[in-house]
Amino acid sequence: MDDMGQRGEGQARMKAADRAVMMVEEADRQINLRRSARISPADIAGDLGTSRSLVYSYFADPAALLRAVLDRHAGQLAAAGIEEAVARPDFASAMTDCSLIYLDHVVQHGAAIELCFRDKWLARNLDGAMRTLGNSIYRRLARKAQRELNYSAHDALGIVQILQAVPEEGARLVRNGEVSFAMAQGLCRRLIAASIDELRPSN
Repeated sequence: MDDMGQRGEGQARMKAADRAVMMVEEADRQINLRRSARISPADIAGDLGTSRSLVYSYFADPAALLRAVLDRHAGQLAAAGIEEAVARPDFASAMTDCSLIYLDHVVQHGAAIELCFRDKWLARNLDGAMRTLGNSIYRRLARKAQRELNYSAHDALGIVQILQAVPEEGARLVRNGEVSFAMAQGLCRRLIAASIDELRPSN
């Protein structure tokens, strides 16, 4: 293939990749706008001014589209250092650092992760990089909580899930303009530290 043909093929591939990114970004926007993961490729096509068949040529069904949205978030969280944060030696540091990264992520990129996994069917059935990353983070935090706080594995996981609501709510308040980002960060640190201290064994 000559250079001109190679350039043309590369440009076509780039345009296809750009279209896929646009579809994922639009799906993410709609999830946040509707506060629900119940979106359809037809909705994406309508807002982008393209055909449903084109969207389906990239994403075979809504689950594939949602998986792409969440995989993008997983990459962003990994780039922000969440896997290094969860490796902190003690539960309080790991939980706090993971929560601050998640707070910043939701403020910048929206709440698609929470909104997708809030749906019980999606939480059970949607696979992909975000599910793998999320399960790994939760398990590692829960093991630290179980070891340090002397709770059962079941209760330790519950503690992590409850504490994770702190950055989610903080990010919601920031995005709604009700508190500053600095205020949300400070509250996140203090609430998580105080909660963990309260849960520590008394002897």
